[in-house]
Amino acid sequence: MTCWFSRARARAALAMGLALSAIAIPAGAQDLDSGYCQLAPITDTRVGFAGREIVREVAVELGQRVARDDVLVRLDPAGLPARLERARAELRQAERAMDRANALEGVLVAEERDQRETDLAVRRATFQEIELEMQRLTLRAPHGGIVVEIMAREGELLEDSVAMRIVELSRLLVEADMPLGRFGSFEPGQILRLETETGGEAEARITFVDPLADLASRSFRIRAELDNPDGFFTPGTTCVLLE
Repeated sequence: MTCWFSRARARAALAMGLALSAIAIPAGAQDLDSGYCQLAPITDTRVGFAGREIVREVAVELGQRVARDDVLVRLDPAGLPARLERARAELRQAERAMDRANALEGVLVAEERDQRETDLAVRRATFQEIELEMQRLTLRAPHGGIVVEIMAREGELLEDSVAMRIVELSRLLVEADMPLGRFGSFEPGQILRLETETGGEAEARITFVDPLADLASRSFRIRAELDNPDGFFTPGTTCVLLE
């Protein structure tokens, strides 16, 4: 997903003689040499699953804040619970047989002992395989954040689908297009001062400076991170870099 301000859009707006204020960019952004920027979530994850599955339960609501490993969606397990119980019973039986073999170590022939070891290994692998399949049917949050999209519905049959989108807004990504004349003026670790389109000022730390320039727009990209613990700054809004 491309988050930074479209160069093509900027060129088109200039060609048509549109006032930059019409696209809700701060007044300082009217100077192209200042560099446009846009705020976006650093962490934006679409959680999904593979295969054909029926949604049994959607455990969260739109706009809900979740923590890492919180349950998001449960899929229909069909006959897996019964298979898991059978595999558990067979594993216990194989373990008891192995215990008896160990107790009779001086009596059992090597071939019979090897057979019991092999059977135990197979039963253990089968149980673990079904257990992992059961875990796959419970979708959990990969990180903390806010649920901003829910694509799964209870009772629906979905196939290789994205079920949910989660964004974390405590830190934001600042992506900017800078004019080619300022190439070499920025480096990772440098602090940027910026003004958002809502009028707030902030400081962000540069994490990346593009070593390549875009010849069509005569510009290059920089990226910075902005702390946003109180949610004051809004991702998706534009900003302008200050001197």
